[in-house]
Amino acid sequence: MNPTTEKGRPLVYERLRRLLFLVPFVSRNQGLTVDEVAAAAGLSTSDLLEDLELLTLVGRPPFQPDDFVDIYVDDDRVYVDLDQRLSAPPRLTAAEGVALASAAELLRPAAGDALRSALQKLERVLPEQAVQRYRDMGRQLDVTVEGPTGLATLSQGIVEHREVELDYLTANRATTERRRVQPHELFSFRGQWYLSAQCLSRGDTRLFRFDRLSNATLTDVRFTPSPQVRARLPTTSESEKLVRVRFEAGAAPYIVERFGDEARAVGEGRVEVQVPGESERWVTQWVLSFGGDAVVIEPEWARKAVATAAAAWL
Repeated sequence: MNPTTEKGRPLVYERLRRLLFLVPFVSRNQGLTVDEVAAAAGLSTSDLLEDLELLTLVGRPPFQPDDFVDIYVDDDRVYVDLDQRLSAPPRLTAAEGVALASAAELLRPAAGDALRSALQKLERVLPEQAVQRYRDMGRQLDVTVEGPTGLATLSQGIVEHREVELDYLTANRATTERRRVQPHELFSFRGQWYLSAQCLSRGDTRLFRFDRLSNATLTDVRFTPSPQVRARLPTTSESEKLVRVRFEAGAAPYIVERFGDEARAVGEGRVEVQVPGESERWVTQWVLSFGGDAVVIEPEWARKAVATAAAAWL
């Protein structure tokens, strides 16, 4: 059992907390006496000197003599000299720059705000040798999260509780059918946009694929939304195009948690799932996000799409 303090915390925790306090404190207050530093840290003089001795063994790789924190006592006063490479923020690599820019773009910064200004400066602060790689990697990513044209009418119907008329092409018919709906929710799932609505033409709640509906028109008829109506996620059986993906043991726990009974064990800790393949872009990005832990088994078009994207990235 690890020894603990009166507050029940492990002694190693308390010592780490002190060490993390001492270096920046002394760095900002160079030349304080040993007693002054000990009082600030809540330590006895002997305990402080032990911590200072331990700090001389702390550094950053590759641990050359000048890579360590040099904290010392001179004439009863405490000083610290940090590794000079820590005196300024480290330069970003190309991959770090792309990751930062991609995350920022998802926040949709406005033209004049601080985030947009920071993004504009990002490329200028990259090392010269990393700039071209940053541009090349950035072109491989698609961080567009805007919905397709036509969502505005349906969104207005949802917000204003107004019925909408639209043309809808069902999976087993070659012609469209005019429907009247009470729209409840719009959402994107696995790269595909859907409308959850009460279909007055069919008398039940339905899920409409956005790429199959057209000519949406607002009516002046208002409705009271039902709190019981909730969007249901589309299942793989509702898709004509399925993509079978195999995951290695390292990614299997996440896939099982995410897909539940849809995840099928295939031995050696691996699992397989089938996902909708309507959006080639989504399938490609999703598979590649797992690195080498995800492999498309079938169909061939999906295997080729992932392989082409991976080759372009490399």
